[in-house]
Amino acid sequence: MNAATIEKELIALSPEQQDRISAFLVFLRLKRDGLLEEVSSRLNDGNSENWVLWEELESEEDTGNPG
Repeated sequence: MNAATIEKELIALSPEQQDRISAFLVFLRLKRDGLLEEVSSRLNDGNSENWVLWEELESEEDTGNPG
């Protein structure tokens, strides 16, 4: 099956099914790139000292500078 056929089939799916497949593809990409463990550990980190505030992220985005 080629990519064009897969894309055609995906368009016909419900939004919920598309979301599920999208999440699966993100999972595969993270796994392939060796980032799955890092992302999982960050999401599961209960230590609020390691969290980044949304405002800080927005500030980085506005200025283009980290921190």
